[in-house]
Parts: sequence; structure tokens; C-alpha cells
Amino acid sequence: MLCVTRYAIAAVSITLALARCKDPAAPPGTRPTMSIGSVSASENGKYIVVFTGDNAPADFAARVSARGGTVETVLDGVGVAVVSGLTHAAAGDLASTQDINAVEPDITIGSDSPEEPAGADAAEAEAADASSVALTESHASPAGARYYARQWNLRAIKANAAWDAGYLGSSDVTVFILDTGIDYLQPDLVGRVDLSRSVSFVPSEDALVASKFPGRHPITDLHSHGTAVAALIASNADSLAGVTQQTTLVGVKVHDRTRTGPVDNYIRGIKYAADHGADVIHLSIPFIDFKKDSLPGLIAAINRALNYAHRKGAVLVAAAGNMSSDLDHDQDRWRFCNGVHVICVSATAPTAAAGVNGPWENVDAVAPTTNFGRSAISVAGPGGAGPGGGAAPNTAVWVTCSTAGLVTIGNPRPCSQGALRWQSSGNTFGAAVTSGLAALLISTMGKGQPDQIRAAIEKSADDLGEPGTDPYYGRGRINVARAVGALVQLRP
Repeated sequence: MLCVTRYAIAAVSITLALARCKDPAAPPGTRPTMSIGSVSASENGKYIVVFTGDNAPADFAARVSARGGTVETVLDGVGVAVVSGLTHAAAGDLASTQDINAVEPDITIGSDSPEEPAGADAAEAEAADASSVALTESHASPAGARYYARQWNLRAIKANAAWDAGYLGSSDVTVFILDTGIDYLQPDLVGRVDLSRSVSFVPSEDALVASKFPGRHPITDLHSHGTAVAALIASNADSLAGVTQQTTLVGVKVHDRTRTGPVDNYIRGIKYAADHGADVIHLSIPFIDFKKDSLPGLIAAINRALNYAHRKGAVLVAAAGNMSSDLDHDQDRWRFCNGVHVICVSATAPTAAAGVNGPWENVDAVAPTTNFGRSAISVAGPGGAGPGGGAAPNTAVWVTCSTAGLVTIGNPRPCSQGALRWQSSGNTFGAAVTSGLAALLISTMGKGQPDQIRAAIEKSADDLGEPGTDPYYGRGRINVARAVGALVQLRP
């Protein structure tokens, strides 16, 4: 979510060793090539297994047990399982058995390194406004939010014009957010989160929530990233507006409070969301970055989960990343935004601002840290610049804090000091408003047609940069009002 940093992937260098497996459909004496990462052990003690079909072989659990392992979960329909307790040799042996394509180590994805603090002035100014958390009535218009004047990002995408035309979203539309959780008691989010479908895949974090905040749902956000994303998608507009006002949000906690988690959490989270009625799946996943030929089975497992969600009718949205990387010329590296069916969102930001309430200059400029590449970027959205890092003051995005935030370093620091808002920047915020737009379109176009929703988002975008598909803007910077028909008709 935050600006230029380095993501911790695996602590060891991964190479490939090839194994073979039996395939009853292959001619005698031939077997398709399979893979297993050649590390001495899985980094977090788990391996991801990819089957040849969509379901596990009938004797799969027995095979794993015979090799000293335990099946953690089987994702039937996706064709993936997670196992633990295997040695590297046992994992390789399992990979050689019938109906298994790959067995590769599950890697743990780390968060951004701590950034510069958001600035004492922002932390102190907002801390004094931390009122009690009570049921909040939605404003008649999101523009009635107390700090809406600061939200250059929503005006840049013409969300206000859509609100004026009556497009506020529908509670029948659900956005599942794979992230650090959601503070469902935050005034901007009270009543917007469906706790019955929300789930945590981070048991260590569940225990901390129960200890620090007795009685709260396990998806309680101890970081603030998930809460920030959620309130940009849908908000009661008590403090800050979101793209929609009535969309139903569902929290799927896949990161702990350091924004760290294993890849299997994301795969399980995607399937869970698809199985529980997700119309949009927002993938707030740190920057997975490894060579494509290092872990082809891991990539296959993720893409299978994405394909599964797409078949179920979910729109998939992810950020392009904040490393200033040219994705056209770094195609041997794999990132989540490269996944199948994913709307990959780059970031825009103003170049200057007169003050906290603007006016802002050139709000559609390319954000200084955004990744880019004509082959990767679908559309752009406002992500902001800074704070710090040489960016002009007040060109970041104002976002919502979790009232349960425990993070005391890095950009979310003000959230653990009593603030209800803080300034931050990153492609994740451009992706969040794109998920909000997808939810708004689903409320008008109907469910279960992700390709049509994607086409509407791309065709209605403002064509910036080079004509047509641009390496920085993709098909253009999203335009909420035009997408829902509140402005001029979609461009051809």
C-alpha cells in the first residue's frame, strides 16, 4: 500500500529441480515434467500442491501421511492443496506421484519496510478529533463528509458527479477485501461490513485481537491498511467519503498487523470469497516478486484460484505496485497484478497543492513511484504522492484509520496515536476506488459478468498519456460518472 520499499520474499535463493510423475493418459514410458522448488525446507513449513485436475486424488491424504506430512486444506474446484510436515525429499517424492503437477514451498510475503512517518502535524491534528465510536447515520450525499474537501482523489475520478445523479451503490453488491482486516466499528464503516461472512485466516492474530479487544470479531484490523481500503470502496461519509455508500463489505484477513502472510492465505482467501458470494474481490496483497521460472507451481496455484473466482462471476482488482518498475521490460518477474483476469491499477497524483484543502495542480499526473507497462496496466486511479520522499505536501490521499491500530512505526503510525485519519499514498488507493467503481457498475449492470464490468471500466476511462493503451495509464484514468452513465456516453 505504501510508497517505494523492498518486499521481503524468500530468504533463500530458489532454483528448480525437475521430477516426473505418472500420467495414465500419456503413452507408455512418458511422463509430463513436474516441478518442486529446490530449497532445503519450506520457508514457513508448508508446501502448496497443484493437481492435474480440479480435485484432489481420492488417496491424497494417505499419500501425504505416508510421507510424514499432514493435509492442512484441500481446495476442491481449484485443484490445489496445502500440506505441512514434509521434508524436502518427501515433497519431491509426493510430486512424482500420479495426478500431481507440482509441489512447491509456500513462501511468506513480507510488508513494505517502514516508511517515513506521516508527519507530526498530521498525527497531532487528527488525534484531537478521535471521538467515541457510535452508530453513524450515512449522509444524504458522500460529499457531506466532514473532510470531503481534502478528497481531491474522489473529485478527480468524478465520483461526486455520480453521487449527484443518485448512484450510491447497493447493499446487494458485496466486495470482499483480502487485507489486514477491517475496523467495522469505525464511524465511516459502521453497518457496512457483513460480519457473518467475514473471516480470518491468521490464527495468531485472532489470539491478539481476543486479548487486546475482547468480544471483537477476529477480522478487527490491527494495522489500518484494510480499513483504509474498505472506506475508500464504501463509506458512511461521517469523516471521509468512499466511492459508494451502500455497498456491503466483507473482511477476509490474510495479513497480520505487519502485513505479512503466507501465499496459501491468499489462495484460500480468494476461494473463500468466490464461494461466499463475492461480486468484487479486492486483492490488497503485498508485492509478490520472483522470477517466473523459480516457482511455476505457485503461480499456477494462484492463477487457478483467480480462474475459479472469475468463473464464479467475481471481478478481481489489484494494485500494480509502488517500485517505479517498468513491467514491459521485466517480464521474467511475477507479481500478483500479472494474475489472470486481474484488473491491474497504476497510480496518479497531484504535482502540488496550496494547502490541505487544495487547490491541487495536475491531479492526473503519474504518481512518482507507480509501476508501469503497456503489457500490464489496465487503468489508473488516484493513489497520491508522499508524504515525504520529496513529494509536494498535501498530495497524498487522506484515508481512514482503524481505531484498534497497534502499528507504531511507518506510515500508519498516527493510527495508533488516536487519529481517525492519516495521509498516505500508493497504488493500493487507486485500486481501492477502482473496486468501488466495479461495485457501483454491478449495482446498475447486474451480477456475474466480470468481463463486461471490466470492459465498462476501461471504455469509460479518461484517455490520458499516449492515445489508446498507455504504459502509465493503461486504458486511462477511471471516470466513475461516465462509467455509470452520469456523463457523456462511453467512448468506443
